[in-house]
Parts: sequence; C-alpha cells; structure tokens
Amino acid sequence: MPKINVLPDHIASQIAAGEVVERPSSVVKELVENAIDAGASQIEIAVGADCRDIRVADDGCGMSPDDAVLAFQRHATSKLLTAEDLSNLRTLGFRGEALPSIASVSHMSCSTRNAESATGTKVTVEDANIRTHETGCSIGTVIEICDLFYNVPARLKFLKKGSTEFAHIHEMVQSLALAYPKIVFQLLNQGEVVLKTSGSGKLAEVLQELGIVSPRDELIPVTSVDMRFGLAVFGYVGRPPLCRGDRKNIITIVNNRPVRCHLSFKALDYAFADLIPKGKHPVGVITVTLDPHQIDVNVHPTKKEIRYSNSSEVYLAIQKALIEATRRLPGTESVPAPSAPSKDNSSTTQSTDVAPEEESAAEPSESALTPAMTIVPAAASSMSVPSALQGGVGAATISGDTVYDGAPGTPVVRESREIAVGGRTYQRIQQLGFRERLATSAPSRISNTGPVPVATPKQPAQLPLGWRFLAYIYNTYMLFETPDGLKVIEQHIAHERLIYERILAQQEIPGQISPNVQRLVISSPITLTPEQRAALAEHLDELKALGFDFDFQPNFISCTQLPLELATRDYVGTIQQIIEQLLTCENASFSKEATKSLACQAAIKNGMALSESEIVDLVVEWLGCPRNDTCPHGRPVSLTYSKDKLFELFHPK
Repeated sequence: MPKINVLPDHIASQIAAGEVVERPSSVVKELVENAIDAGASQIEIAVGADCRDIRVADDGCGMSPDDAVLAFQRHATSKLLTAEDLSNLRTLGFRGEALPSIASVSHMSCSTRNAESATGTKVTVEDANIRTHETGCSIGTVIEICDLFYNVPARLKFLKKGSTEFAHIHEMVQSLALAYPKIVFQLLNQGEVVLKTSGSGKLAEVLQELGIVSPRDELIPVTSVDMRFGLAVFGYVGRPPLCRGDRKNIITIVNNRPVRCHLSFKALDYAFADLIPKGKHPVGVITVTLDPHQIDVNVHPTKKEIRYSNSSEVYLAIQKALIEATRRLPGTESVPAPSAPSKDNSSTTQSTDVAPEEESAAEPSESALTPAMTIVPAAASSMSVPSALQGGVGAATISGDTVYDGAPGTPVVRESREIAVGGRTYQRIQQLGFRERLATSAPSRISNTGPVPVATPKQPAQLPLGWRFLAYIYNTYMLFETPDGLKVIEQHIAHERLIYERILAQQEIPGQISPNVQRLVISSPITLTPEQRAALAEHLDELKALGFDFDFQPNFISCTQLPLELATRDYVGTIQQIIEQLLTCENASFSKEATKSLACQAAIKNGMALSESEIVDLVVEWLGCPRNDTCPHGRPVSLTYSKDKLFELFHPK
C-alpha cells in the first residue's frame, strides 16, 4: 500500500489554483475583486497579446510591508476571522487563496503602499520563493502577472486563442463595472483602451459606456421593494423589441456580487415571454439586495454561484418587479395593469387627456369585419311560434333590444333579440361593427319593444397631440406623422396586442372566468387523440378562465362556449392549435401561450380594409396598452423613421 505523504505547499497551491484559476479571466476577476475590497475608486486592467501577461493597478488603501508578504500565504485574509463571518459576508473575497494560487502558476510581483508608509513595498514570487524590497510607488496596489501557467503544461495546452480569452476577460470586467458604477474601470488590450467607464454612479450610463446598449435603445427602469423579506430589486431592462440571441447581456448582481442566477433568468423569460420572439432573450442588469444571512456565497470555487435560503420568495420578487416595470407606459412613473371587467352590463367611460370631438351623423364605411349572427338559448318565455329552426322555414316572433355590454378595456356592442320557437325561447345575438368593439366607452343600456334601434354614434377617438394620419397602404400598414418621425403600424399586430392585453386584464383575479363569452347551441365536434384529450382535461380550468367550455363525449369532444373574440372566427382550428400547445409548452406558461393563440386568431387580418375612423380607433386604443411595443409573439408593432433618418436615406454620406 502506498505511503501517505503531506504535499509541499507549492504543490498544494498549484492544485488549489486548478479550482480558483480556470483561465486568464479568473486571474483578472480575483485581482479586481481585491482592488474593489480595498476601496479603490479607479482600477486599470492591462492584458497582453495572449492574455498570459496581466497587470492590475488600483488606488485603494494599499498594504503595509508586513501585510504585503503575509498576503501570499495560503488562507491569509483580512475579510473574516470566524466561521460565523461566512454568513454575513459583505466583501467579494474571503478565502485567502487567490494570491498564493495565482503566484504558484506564474511569475508574479506586487507593488503596494498604504497612507501610513512613506515608501512602498515590492514583493516578487517565483517558484514558491518570496522576495521583498522597498520601492517607490503611489498609494494603492499594482500586481503584475507574467507567463501565466508556465509551469502547468496541461492547463496551458487548453487555453484558447488570445481573442477568445480576452472576450472572457471583457465580459467579466463588464459585470464588475455594472456592480460598481461609482468606480472608474479601464481595460486595455495590448495597450489599446477597449473599455472605460466614467464612475458616474449611474447604472444606465454605465450600460451605454460598456456598449451593452446604444444611446438609441430605450431602457425600462426596474424598482421594487418587498418589506416582508427585506428584499429590494433594482436595475434596467431593454424595452422590446430590443433582445439578443443569448443571455450574455443579462447581468445579475446580488449584494454587489455578479453571479449566475437561474432565478433571474427564469423571471426574465416569464416576464418577456409575450414581448420578444421565442428563443430570444432580453437585455439588462438586475440587482438584488437582501440580508447576507439569506444567501450562501461559498458554494462554488470561483464564487460565480450562490444559494438562497428562500429562493421562491426571491424569484417571485424579481418576477413581480419585472412585470410591473414592463407595464409602465413610456414617460410615466407607473401604469397599473388594466382592471378586471365588471360582472354587470354597465359601461364605464375612461378618462382621456384630450376632449373628444363630436362625430358626424354619417354612416361609417363598411367594416372588414361583417357582423356575425349566433343563436344561443335564452330564458323561458310565454311566446310560442311554429318551429323555425329544424328546416329553416316558418314564422317566428322576435322582440329585442340593443345591449351595450362592456367594461373598462373590454367593451362589446351587441344586438340581442329573443326568438320563441316551439315552446322554447332563443336569444339571437348580432355583434356590431369593428369600430364599436374598439370603443373605449359605450352608451347605457337601451330597451324597447319595437324595431331594433340603430346604435347611438359614439364620440370619435382622437389621436395624441402631434399625430396625423397620412396613409393606409395594402390594407395592412397605417402611416402616421408623429413628433418622433414617420411611424408605420401593422394593423394585425397592433390589434393582436390590444386583444391580448384585454384578455390578460380579465385574468387579473385568480380563478375568475371571462364574462365575455358566447354559448353555443350547435357545435362542431373536435376529434382528439387520447394524448390530446388527456391534456385538454388536465388544463380545463385554464381554458374555462379564457371563456371556453367543453362537453366530453365517448368518441368526440364538442365546444359549448367560446370567448366572444372568436364569435366570428374558425374556433375549431384555434382550439386545435391551443391543444397542440398543451403537449409542447410547460405547465407554467400554458395560460400565456393559449392567450397568445386566442389573440392572434381573433385579431383582424392583414388585407382586411378599415375606414379611417376605424384605423384611428384601433391606434388610439393600442397606444393605451401598457405594453404596446410588440405583439405577444415579439414582433414589433410599429417602425419609426426619425426626421434625421429620412434625411439620411435621401442624402447618403
């Protein structure tokens, strides 16, 4: 049996370096974190061609001659004294392994001076030999690394080319610069400045200085405090349609420590699932501040990951902050989510900043959406007439009224008539035109026993100040002159976002079923596979909340109730699409995906002609949506060409 030996310190340090020092970016990370812990206000990082020569200089507190030598001993640290200190860490470093580990795999020197010393101290470490001498230097610390991994051939063999290794260094410095916006960071590659921040302390400015976003990109501020858990969330995310194909531009900072946080990734995916295209990711930085006792930072050798004691609360806090932020209209402090629709048929008039003008009595042009007639069972009536439904012939007695059935954000105008046939009474409902369905308010209920009256004209919508309707091309694109420039809006995408937000408003109260539904007497059967049938049964409650209801028969399933948005659509095809999604999407996101499909199918299609007044109604209500930049699938609703951009197109440089 081999004899057990105690490894020499320099070999033990090289083994430890294998965990702490993965690549050149790991060296930079450890040295920059030490500079931050030393209270530096300026940090400069210079990297050589192959990233094996590194220099980090700071203006921090520096070290005394004795501390400068002691810092290269394993497990020597000023960050903690007892095991209990691990649960209350407020510094980036704490293990005391970084400097000896780096020194064991490189030629290293450290020049440092504190405010109490008249001269500085230079410490050089080569092959576990430490030499020190007096030197002249300013207050702070300068550490130089040469020939990194010169004595570790295996690690040197697996280094990537210089540009790849520098990209990792650049990404790491970016994250630390965002965590500490008050510090001036400067990164040089072969003497050329690649990155520099101003140290302004303003996170939004640092995002631009680092090139993560451009001055043209709009940022959404994220601010939320949860007093129950002593947790605060702050940061910025890019306003859609700004997004990226990977998560490299999502930075999570917990108690000033940049980390990989799957909770923030998950919360961002949920909040932006109906704002950006599938497979894309948002851009931004999320900072979380909470009691240090609630996290464990000592779970990964490189301290890139942490563990929460209350991960579910942290996730919900981040998710809530992001959802609230994305529902704020541009230029406003906060815009609440649309209120849930009322259960009665009364109408509510929304307040506007501009007083509407009276509409002319002229009839609007023919709408692209022709009124739909649907027959549904009504309450029992004393009227009796011969059967008129079986063969489509015969007489029927009809009485009716016009019902304006709506609620804030979800108005519906319908014509209702009762038809007495063969001892049973049916209600015949006619949906009125597209324009009335877009109305932000509706007249009160009107009843009469004579002929059904024509709906009272509503007040016309008015465009925001500075907007002017210009043109309507291909029955698809609506062109407006705005203070920001020429705006082109696609009608289907705008209407899809509008319907989607309406349906979401109905889901604000958990368990509430949409009041805007249509009962069916005759329904087309839906044939499903056993797997699809099981999936439908499992998610029946979510579908009922959207306004669907089903009758399960042994050989088929029929739909007995629809959301009103599908009253004029091929609802069988829509239901088939939704059921297909049941089999592919996660349970947590099913309701959102089903709502997307419902909104897409109910929205007007491109090529359907609208009148000018209908266009204005659509655009005004779309602008009132709290999230109107994209459709629920992430496509941009509008494109804007500024005056300067138009000039450049006609006058190229």
